[in-house]
Amino acid sequence: MSKYPVINYKPRLHGDTDQPLELQLVDLTKIESGGYMRVVRHGGEKGYHIKLVLNDKEAISLFIWNNKALRGESTLARSYGVIPVEKIEVDRERGDKMIAEGRYKLKDGILELIIEKIYDPAAKPGVYRYKLKLKGVREYISHKHGHSARPEYFLIKTS
Repeated sequence: MSKYPVINYKPRLHGDTDQPLELQLVDLTKIESGGYMRVVRHGGEKGYHIKLVLNDKEAISLFIWNNKALRGESTLARSYGVIPVEKIEVDRERGDKMIAEGRYKLKDGILELIIEKIYDPAAKPGVYRYKLKLKGVREYISHKHGHSARPEYFLIKTS
């Protein structure tokens, strides 16, 4: 049994994975959490990872293809699920870049990003609230992570 609520999804593909399905398929609309948040652009990637720290051991990584969520606009995000908290670190030797830092709140399917420090013009400081709406689960075989079943969410701007 998973420590977090899991999306009911039966995988179509099979194969080795670097993360158990119950950690990939965490239902963010049913999590209540808040704390430190960091936005990172990993070397070689075109998008941004919003890293939401859950506790002293775990974080959630949301991937966005553009900077809209960092400026208060609606967009799409792919959840990479629950990851070890160490993975929020920036590895400059690999080309990672810190974009922003701040706090977040996640409750009742609403994600609030409080961007306090910016290190790149891709982000704007402010408080941005989004309703999370599950689009579906994207399933694929990744050269980096192996078998992946990743929930995708619409981040819909709210007042």
